[in-house]
Amino acid sequence: MLYIAFIKNRPGFDTDIIAKSRKWWNEGAKPAGLKTIGFYGPLSSDTPDVLVFESSNHNDIRTMIEYWRGVSFEIYPAVDMAQVFRAQGMEVS
Repeated sequence: MLYIAFIKNRPGFDTDIIAKSRKWWNEGAKPAGLKTIGFYGPLSSDTPDVLVFESSNHNDIRTMIEYWRGVSFEIYPAVDMAQVFRAQGMEVS
């Protein structure tokens, strides 16, 4: 299933984000069942970052939330609207 997560660092989050990210992305801390579709951050804004991912296992999502304790998540089921429009004959590019 596709999900959208809005992400913000919690106040006082002082963990070494580079080392933690490297462990997550490069060293296998991220569960194999989570597939990252996109990860976007706004420029010059306090708007949350957006993570788009797929998961068929709620335990993998729980693992992500527990691993990134210094981060606040709002996670919602999602649908790829461009794909829906394309299926209706729209030329979404």
